[in-house]
Amino acid sequence: MGKLFTVVSFIALIVLVVAIGPLLTLWAFNQLFPGILGNDPYTIYNWFAVIILGAFFRANVSIKK
Repeated sequence: MGKLFTVVSFIALIVLVVAIGPLLTLWAFNQLFPGILGNDPYTIYNWFAVIILGAFFRANVSIKK
């Protein structure tokens, strides 16, 4: 029972981060650059745009020695 609760909690946390992450990104840009971005509203289209931009600008760092 303890392992099941851990797995379900972990999956719920991942879903929460995926759902809330883009909204927090929009909020951060609106706070940092209020005049440049024009205080974009929190719509589903902006949410998808942040997902796409996040995937495009994803950091892929590898260190080879």
